[in-house]
Amino acid sequence: MGLETMKQKLSIASYALLHALAILTGSVILGLHTRVLYYRFIPKIQSFNEAYSGAMIRKNYDLLIDYLNPFYRGDLVLHELPMSPQGAFHFYEVKVIFDLVYGLFLVTFLLSLFFYFRNKKRKTLGYLKGAAALTFILPVLLSIPFLLDFSRAFVVFHELAFSNDYWIFDPRIDPVIKILPEWFFMYAAFLILVYMILFALGTYYLGKKQTKKFTS
Repeated sequence: MGLETMKQKLSIASYALLHALAILTGSVILGLHTRVLYYRFIPKIQSFNEAYSGAMIRKNYDLLIDYLNPFYRGDLVLHELPMSPQGAFHFYEVKVIFDLVYGLFLVTFLLSLFFYFRNKKRKTLGYLKGAAALTFILPVLLSIPFLLDFSRAFVVFHELAFSNDYWIFDPRIDPVIKILPEWFFMYAAFLILVYMILFALGTYYLGKKQTKKFTS
């Protein structure tokens, strides 16, 4: 294999990886902001927490999502719910992670756009099919542990993402956990995977359409 051919293949792989990362991080952000998913489950959550009104549950969820916005600065203050220092610190750590996700999305998205228009000008958009394949494989692989044992996958994720056990909430001092059941995160995780698959299909269609246009 010639040096030029190797460099070309590495470039194609880099473009595909950038595009796949943009889709992954973008899907996570989109999943976070699909508040209607949580709203749909408020009656079920309320049935296990009769002391809380639906409006109160919704307001606190909105406060949490607003707090995770990268432009939000300040402490997390919940509505009519106390919070321990450990609980507050855990949400701060979650915010740090999402700030990184937002930053990674911005960088990979802008680079993906740059390389897309540059390669479109050169009529070399074949890498989009590779990006689509990579993006499609990721949710399929990620869904396996979720389907086999979501509870275990949920625990392992937290053990890997956090260096402490503050994510193990005591409902007596952090009652917010009562309105954030584990099963909701399962639905949220699968929604993110669905977004990734849809974006992967869109990428494949775009690559196929543009390639056909160049060869016609």
